[in-house]
Amino acid sequence: MSRPSAAIFSVPDTDPDGPAELGASDIDALTAALASRDALDAVLTVVERVAIQRMGAALFTASTCDVESVRITRVYSSRPDTYPLHATTSKRETSWGNQVLRQRRVFVGEGFLAMAAAFDDQADMEKVGVRSIINVPVVVKDRCLGVLNFGFAEDRISARALTAARLLGIASSAAFL
Repeated sequence: MSRPSAAIFSVPDTDPDGPAELGASDIDALTAALASRDALDAVLTVVERVAIQRMGAALFTASTCDVESVRITRVYSSRPDTYPLHATTSKRETSWGNQVLRQRRVFVGEGFLAMAAAFDDQADMEKVGVRSIINVPVVVKDRCLGVLNFGFAEDRISARALTAARLLGIASSAAFL
C-alpha cells in the first residue's frame, strides 16, 4: 500500500500485516494501571512495553500539551538519556502542531525527509535509530490532552503498528485527565 509521507492515511479494515495485537494480558495491565494512584506513569509504562514488545518500536515518549500555547511537555520517555522528562517544546508555528494538537489528527512520518520536515531534532532521532514515527493525539471531550510518540527503526510504518498506536491512544486517554 502506497502512503504519503508525513500525512494522515486510512487504515484498511483488512491489514496485510495481520490485526493489531493487544492481548488479554495487555488489557489487564492497562486496566490495573488506570486504577493505580499514579495512573499516568503506570499506563505509559504499559504502553511502552506494548510499543517495544508487540509493535517493534525503538523509542516511546509521551507528552502533555497546552493547546492554547501549542506547547508540549514530555512526561514519559523510554530513552531519558536522549529525551529527558519535563522538556518543553513550542509547536506554535509548525504544521505538526496544527495537525496533531489543534486538529487532533494522527501524524505519520516515514523516512528521513518526512521526519526532517516535521522535527528539528531529527538528528537526535537518527542517533537512536528512529527512521519513522507515529504521533497519536490523546483526545478527551474534544480536547487534546497529550501525545503518544512511537519511533521505529524502519522507514515505513505498518498499518498494524498504526492501528495498535491508535488503540493505545484511546486506552490511555483516561490517565491524562
